[in-house]
Amino acid sequence: MRSSFLLAAAAAALISVAPTPAQAEEASSLTLTIAAVEPLSGNLQIALFKGGEAYEGGAPVAAHSVAANAANVSATFAGLAPGDYGVKLYHDANGNGELDTNPFGIPIEPFAFSNDAQGRFGPAKWDAAAFAITPGENSHTITLQ
Repeated sequence: MRSSFLLAAAAAALISVAPTPAQAEEASSLTLTIAAVEPLSGNLQIALFKGGEAYEGGAPVAAHSVAANAANVSATFAGLAPGDYGVKLYHDANGNGELDTNPFGIPIEPFAFSNDAQGRFGPAKWDAAAFAITPGENSHTITLQ
């Protein structure tokens, strides 16, 4: 989980999200609120995926790194096409750029998925994490675990 999530987040940082003319006509935005941020240190690493195929192992359409400096933190994604999306995020509390895990590969830093979906022995599945973004402004809240 750690490797694929980190690679996807790193790839997203290199992708420029510029809407096409068709997207610009139907442009959507997403304000994502992350609740229960603790400790107030490090950064939240957020990856936004469009569609199940991307969510299950492809590249995100956008990624943000946001300072974890309040109990509730927001990040905005602009220029999105309407559709079904999913979010994977983790709290890099110690700022080392990685989702730290124990010797068994279980994360020891907080993480979460859209819809507060839970995974069993890995990330939450697309069906549980998917949510719709419609034309215009959208909002979604995720609580760190």
